[in-house]
Amino acid sequence: MSSRKGSLLALRDRDAVPATAEPEARATPAIERGAGGGTGSSPVAPSRQGKKAMTGYFSPEMSFAMHMTARKHGMSLQDAMAEAFNDWLRKMGESPVGK
Repeated sequence: MSSRKGSLLALRDRDAVPATAEPEARATPAIERGAGGGTGSSPVAPSRQGKKAMTGYFSPEMSFAMHMTARKHGMSLQDAMAEAFNDWLRKMGESPVGK
C-alpha cells in the first residue's frame, strides 16, 4: 500500500462508475510513463508533462483563503499560485515566466 494520500477528487471519480460496468468503462485516458522528469517509474498526466512540482506548507487559514478565492474567481489553485508567483517575480525585478 502506498503512503501517499490520494485526492478526494480521485476517490469521487473512482466510485462514479457502477460496479456492474464492463472493465472498458473504467479505463482511464492513456498516461505516459516517465515524461516530465522524475524517476520514470510513475505515470505522468499530460497536463503535468514538462512541469516540475513546487510545494510549500502554509497555515490552514492561508490554504482556505487561497482555495476559496481561486474558486470564487473561477480559477484553479495552481493558476492562482502561478499568477501570484509571476507577480512576485515582477516585484523582485524579474521577468514573469508563465505557468
